[in-house]
Amino acid sequence: MTDTVPRTNTTKLRFGSRTGGPSRRDALAERVAVQQRERVIRADAIQRDRARVASQYGRTGVAPFICNPDVQVIDLADGRAAAGFCKVRRWAVTAGDVVAPEAVTELALSQFIDTLRARRLRPAFVAVSDPDPYRRRGFDVSEIADEAVVDLATFSLQGSKRANLRHSVTSARRAGLTIAPYAHWQDEQIAAVSSEWLRTKRGGELGFTLSRMDDVAGQLGDRATDLWVALDAGGDVQAWCTWRHYLGGRGRVLDVMRRRTNAPNPAMDYLIAGTLELYRDAGLERASLASVPREHGAAAERIYPTRSLRAYKQKFDPRWEPRWLAVPAVWQRPFALAAISSAYCPGGMRRALVRNH
Repeated sequence: MTDTVPRTNTTKLRFGSRTGGPSRRDALAERVAVQQRERVIRADAIQRDRARVASQYGRTGVAPFICNPDVQVIDLADGRAAAGFCKVRRWAVTAGDVVAPEAVTELALSQFIDTLRARRLRPAFVAVSDPDPYRRRGFDVSEIADEAVVDLATFSLQGSKRANLRHSVTSARRAGLTIAPYAHWQDEQIAAVSSEWLRTKRGGELGFTLSRMDDVAGQLGDRATDLWVALDAGGDVQAWCTWRHYLGGRGRVLDVMRRRTNAPNPAMDYLIAGTLELYRDAGLERASLASVPREHGAAAERIYPTRSLRAYKQKFDPRWEPRWLAVPAVWQRPFALAAISSAYCPGGMRRALVRNH
């Protein structure tokens, strides 16, 4: 006599019944798809909340960049504050100050440093506005960049210091250029302008505290970024730029800038000056033309042309505010600078020196 063991209907387990009902595999796939959609929705909500924190409590033009894709964000002070860093080997290359209400800034900074130490990471704070909180914690601090800040209440094209800018604006208007907010139907033109512009540069797009073309759509979805376009008489986009929000929504920082190679020469000058006037008339307080690094030699100049960039921004007659690098010890500064370079050039330094095609 032999024992009989009931056979499992493996066909039914794998593919369901033959009556046309949903199979277990289909049901599992649907559950996975639902979970993925829920994760995306949660991630988008977290991203919007962090963009709101950066917009509300960021006090310099670096603050909005804690939301960039390259940056890992740590929520601090029970979710009231945040800080973002780019991990490069054992370094946590951190974008500016912690973003926090003033009452919890010291607490948030201490929590952030403790969190990095627990993860065995060395902090390198890039472009902080005040060196004293870092000195009190024993950090080495040194000036690394200058932020070009425009006080909008007094911004005007009048006066000798902005004479060249005034001439550019006049020339652009004579050429038939106008400024308008972004509209969805301009998407293809905006992408084409960006591609054309990139072909004239080396190393593709940089990262960390500089946004890329692919980042812009998500930033617009967070409602903490403005996109403006310069149109010719036929309505075609000749140049565009984005401005990200900070200072409780009362400030804007210039981010992505693109123009056609054959656009009228003053197109970008006109676009930036025109948006500054629009922000002034809307009652905003401050605009940042972003930070310009201090010079670090000829090789660094090929990757990021600081001299020409500083000269370009000077035509807007900004107020230059120093920004600081803070690292745990002075002997670590060269290694921190190497990590910072890697954060800005995710494709590598060699790739950054090669002209795009």
